[in-house]
Amino acid sequence: MTIAALVAGGPLRMGATGPAVTAVQLALHNAGYDLEADGGFGTITQTALKAFEASHRLRPDGVVDAPTAQALDKIAPPPSVLKVAPWLSTMRAITGTKEAPSSKDNPFIIEMAHEIVRRYPNLKGNVGWYNHDSIAWCGLGIGYVMAVNGIKPASTPLSALAWATWGQRLKVSTPGAVMVYSRTGGGHVTLYESEDVNFYYCRGGNQSDSVNVTKIPKSRPIKALRWPAGVPLPTAGRKMGATGQAVKAGSEAREFCRATRGA
Repeated sequence: MTIAALVAGGPLRMGATGPAVTAVQLALHNAGYDLEADGGFGTITQTALKAFEASHRLRPDGVVDAPTAQALDKIAPPPSVLKVAPWLSTMRAITGTKEAPSSKDNPFIIEMAHEIVRRYPNLKGNVGWYNHDSIAWCGLGIGYVMAVNGIKPASTPLSALAWATWGQRLKVSTPGAVMVYSRTGGGHVTLYESEDVNFYYCRGGNQSDSVNVTKIPKSRPIKALRWPAGVPLPTAGRKMGATGQAVKAGSEAREFCRATRGA
């Protein structure tokens, strides 16, 4: 049943619960917003909904009325890339992973380093020391999704710039492409999902302290666009607009990262 049909009896507002709320949350999640489909219309759902409405030129009131429901019904899950870029499928699966607050650590982020070492023991010296999620982990996230799919990461995966010479060069951005950016003092590495006229929409770790989809201005030069060595180059090419219209932009302060070792 469509969301429009679910709200035909009246709009959904803060405090609502049930299947209709779950359907709205799933649509927002597919649009790139970081929230759980728990069936409870709370502050996070309302905030994401307001952002979605604003990006679709709807009144950002955080209420699911008929126009908002119709826009949500147009959102579809990202098409599967499992056969072409399974590492992107893995990154999608761990989207929402966040750093732990204060001095605590998210054990899964630490486990990423351990898993890389288990699969590629010769990288222990460059990865095995990782022990706090406060240490920049954009490269760790890329290394993990590559490793669990049987692809050897960059030799110093925690260094974002190390990915600029890894694998093979890619001429055209396509879902799953490894995008590397540089800046004074470090860089950032992420995976391309889609784009529109002004932005690239990229999924990766350590973007506002989590794995999410972040929009990066096309005015920012790309240092490298890479694809795993030995994996057939994709033929589909760039994908315009499908992911990005409704995704949130990451914090500029956390959009770029660098490892404290191996940079």
